[in-house]
Order: sequence, then structure tokens, then C-alpha cells
Amino acid sequence: MRRHALAATTGLLLTRCSLTPLPEDFGTCEAEMPVDSPKAEPTYHADIRPILAARCVTCHVDGGVAPFALTTYAQAHDFRDIITTAVASRRMPPWPPGRCCGEFRHDRSLTPEQLALLGTWAENDAPEGDPADAPPDPELEEGLSRFDLEIEMPAPYTPGDPDGNDLRCFLLDWPIDQPTHITGLAVEPGDAGLLHHSLVYAIPQAKVASYQAQDDRDDGPGWSCPGGLAEGGDTVVGGWLPGSLGYDFPDGIGRSVAPGSKILVTNHYKYTPGTAVAADRTTIAFKLDSTVEREISGVVVYNPAWLLGKTMFIKAGDDDATFTYGYDPSLVTAGKPFLIHGVSLHMHERGASGSVAIERHGGDLECLLHVEDWDYHWQGEYLLADAIRIEPGDQLKVECHFDNSEQNQPTSEAPRDLWWGDDKEMCIASLLISFD
Repeated sequence: MRRHALAATTGLLLTRCSLTPLPEDFGTCEAEMPVDSPKAEPTYHADIRPILAARCVTCHVDGGVAPFALTTYAQAHDFRDIITTAVASRRMPPWPPGRCCGEFRHDRSLTPEQLALLGTWAENDAPEGDPADAPPDPELEEGLSRFDLEIEMPAPYTPGDPDGNDLRCFLLDWPIDQPTHITGLAVEPGDAGLLHHSLVYAIPQAKVASYQAQDDRDDGPGWSCPGGLAEGGDTVVGGWLPGSLGYDFPDGIGRSVAPGSKILVTNHYKYTPGTAVAADRTTIAFKLDSTVEREISGVVVYNPAWLLGKTMFIKAGDDDATFTYGYDPSLVTAGKPFLIHGVSLHMHERGASGSVAIERHGGDLECLLHVEDWDYHWQGEYLLADAIRIEPGDQLKVECHFDNSEQNQPTSEAPRDLWWGDDKEMCIASLLISFD
């Protein structure tokens, strides 16, 4: 029945879809113009520590996921050359969205002025300055405004994948016996150095039995889910990447959760093969509200035909296999306009770059998300600074570029033919939306 339904949906969407690739320069712009350092002699306490406190030390702390801490002057001085090289290349702080496509909440990237300060400071041999010159610690944009509920994984889980790459799904009981809305969340890993990223879903009661059956078939806590969720259409409530502190949703929106629902958490554990790892027991904190102005739900953008056979075929050795798909979402929203609040893109390890776009009814293109240098380990969900409205006749588009050459293999294995699948590749955009 599921296959027949998929075939029917495929036929419907392909009658009103777009396979036209996006322009080659879509989502890109000219290189940033260099700026002079605002100060000729920046110091650690007055200028550099505030940058590190705002953008770096959520990961670069003792016991954190980063390989070294940056919480003292001595540490920053020792690693000054590594810092400037990493930030100049935009490899750090990790922020995959391109700066010329979309504006997002909780942007971790550095401004040209901050980059210039760090560069000048390192060139001057990283002077410490006077601690009395230090401004107050910056107020971080992230973090829950309040904690109304905390739930944790039902039991500790010790990853055991021999490749050091373990993706596991866990069902958590929802203890609230009346309808409510999730309006913010924060994920607290049991071991922040072990957990690579986490996604949180709210599973309605009608689907709980399907997920519970998967859990029951697997020994130990949770079940192995390397390709993500087996069911489609479940809305991501939020997620966690190293350094994330949690966040409130934009004002007035929330994800409704009814009694009898479950919370599903997908945890990606990443560790060095052959090393001893500790057990993890991740906890999730929620901000809850009884009413909201708008309820969020999800829309996905991918070609349903890619799931059938080997339609999304990536030949071994191909260094730029490109797949594009777009459709009018009013086909699945009963013709209703809606607002987009968040966007994410998902590929696996051969992904090279990707974009999510809007093609307006008149033909104009708008960029929602562009990732020029895809990194499977730093994918995330991005909340828009301002919601964007979609009208009937507008199309949502996704485009993924894959590099399946010998130089871009996740291990030392030779390139092999790939297509859509759990341990192969995917190309899918997910949007958080709300209706009037």
C-alpha cells in the first residue's frame, strides 16, 4: 500500500514539477573586501576574548567537543596561528550557510571586522593587555528562556559501531496529559565529545506503534537508523550540534503535541574506531506554552522518483553529479499560502554543495539556503531571521551536487556507484512552516 501511495504521489508531483538546474552562480557572491583592523594594537582582554566568548568557547572548553580549550589568555596565545588560519578560511566557527543567501537567527559566523582584529592580534604576537580593559561577557543569543520539562533517553546507550560512526534512534515517553505546544528546546548530551549531532521529532499517537515496532525488533536501547527515519512527513522539532545551547522558537509559533505522543531522538555518535567510549544518556529540555499564534508543521522537497529504483544515480568517479527538483507545494497544502520559518538540507558524505530556493510564480529566484562546501558532519537546521511567505504558484526547489571521485571518499575504499539509500546518498530539503 505504501508503494502504491508513493507511486500515486510521484505521478501527481511530476506533472507539475521543475527539473531545471539553478544558475551556476546561484547563492554565491563576490569575495569579501578586506577591511583594516579597527584598532592598530588589539589586545586579548579588550578585543579578542569577547570574540572567543561569543563564538568559540561553547565548544572550546575543557571536556568539550573541540580538541583544545580557549578560555584563558595562555591557551589563546598558544593557538593563535591555528585560530587565525581556521577563521580566515571560514572553517571556524562552523557555519555552513553561505553569507550571500538568507539571513538566519543565531548566526555563528564572524564579521570582517572581527576577522581583521584576530589577524592583527596574531601578527602582533598576541598581546594580553590589561584585564581591567575587558568588557562584560557578551550576552549569547542562544539558550532557552525557561525550562518547563526535561526528559531523557530511557536507558544509557554505548555506541559500538566498528567504523566509529553510529546513528541510533530512541523513543522517549511524553509525560504531559493535556495538549500543549513546544516553543523551544535544548539538547544536553550525556557525553558532548561523543555525540556529533542530534535531531528531535514529535511523533503523533497514530504513528507511535510503527516506531515502537522498530524499537522492539532491536536489542538494547533504541534501534539502528543509518538512513534516518523510516516514516515520512514527521516534523523536526529541533536539533543540536556541538556548541548549541538551545533556543526559543520565533515569537508566536510552536509545535503542537497531544497526549499519547512520543518524542523521537536520532543521535549520531562519532568516535575513533577501536577506542573505548562511554555510555550516553541524552536529555532534552523543552519550553512549553498552552497556546500559540501559529502551529508549525513540515514540508519536504525532494523528487519522489528518486526513491524508486536507481533514479538518483551517481556513477563511480563522477566528480559533479547534479540533481534538481522543484514543485508547487500548494499540491500538498490544499492551495493554502504559508510562511517558512526554518530550512535545512540533507546529503551524505559525497555531497559537495547544495541549495534550497524559491522560484516565484513570475520566474524570479530567491535563495533560502546555499552551502558551497558541504560537510556531512556540520549539517543543521537554520531558523530564518524573518519568515518568508509562499503563495500558490510559487515553487520550492532543491539542488544537490555530489563528488563521487576517488579524492572524496569517506574511507580508503574505491569509488562505487551510488543512488538513494540508507548508506548511499540523499538529497532532501526540509522546511518548518506555518499557516495563517
